[in-house]
Amino acid sequence: MAPKGLSLLLETLGWSDPDLWWSHWQQRGGFELARRVWPAEVKDEWLLGVALPLLSQAESLLESGGRPLLGLSALPGCGKTTLCDWLVQASSELGWSIAFLSIDDFYWPGPELDRRMAGNPWGVPRAIPGSHDLELMATALDRWRETGVLYAPRFDKSLRQGRGDRSEWVRSTPDLVVFEGWFVGVHVSDEVSFDQNSTTEPPVAETIDSLELTTEELLYREQLIRLIPDYVPIWNRIDKLWHLKSQSGTSSRLWKRQQVETQAKTTGVQVHQTAVQNFVRMIETVFPAPWLQDLHQSDVVIDLTNQRAVREITLK
Repeated sequence: MAPKGLSLLLETLGWSDPDLWWSHWQQRGGFELARRVWPAEVKDEWLLGVALPLLSQAESLLESGGRPLLGLSALPGCGKTTLCDWLVQASSELGWSIAFLSIDDFYWPGPELDRRMAGNPWGVPRAIPGSHDLELMATALDRWRETGVLYAPRFDKSLRQGRGDRSEWVRSTPDLVVFEGWFVGVHVSDEVSFDQNSTTEPPVAETIDSLELTTEELLYREQLIRLIPDYVPIWNRIDKLWHLKSQSGTSSRLWKRQQVETQAKTTGVQVHQTAVQNFVRMIETVFPAPWLQDLHQSDVVIDLTNQRAVREITLK
């Protein structure tokens, strides 16, 4: 059964008749297109409501030319990486040249990353604002658009006992790049303003889904929020942004646990339960909750349940 809002999305992608759109993809393999990339339990509803529409978005952007950048934002553990891997593989089978970049690929090298993450109240080794080399990110994207050559690092989270490090550099010549990350598209709310010279502590504790933020978390979060404007020039390079929106700000509790279990099976790296809990705590408290739930820059929003079923597709 097609999710609510799919027909409207398809219309914006040039398909006024959903049956013709489905026939188009059936002729190209349908649900079996690059399906081996997915875990065995992936459902046809996910392919119908997320994967194939995203592939149609890529096709539309490719037809427009100009080396477009397609953004994908979702909480950790949602399945962004697998979705992007599938998109690249499916595109390859169709004869398209698409590359996949994660904001994670632009983490600072190990020693510099450790320095920048030192003292954060969650004890996370990466992932928060400030852990990325934004100048390198901008340079890689701009040079690709100018020359057609994408030269970017890769980050291996299994290195350095799970703290991660850069592992290699990859050169490719894609016609489209998919760029994903868990806070891609986040902006500072218009209601928030900080005095750059202020040393005043937050006035009151904040509660998010029954989680009360400590004074240390609030103070550190204020520092991180000051860094968000530095990311906006990257967000502005995105031509279309898709947001896989979680059912709530706490969905990552379930998704991250599942992601860690999969990582342990595929890489052999076991992440300590305390580290998982700290990471999830960071995800749930590092930004005001509405900032991750309502990305004003998003073009397509896919509402997901905690089981990753598609509830509704909306356009913004």
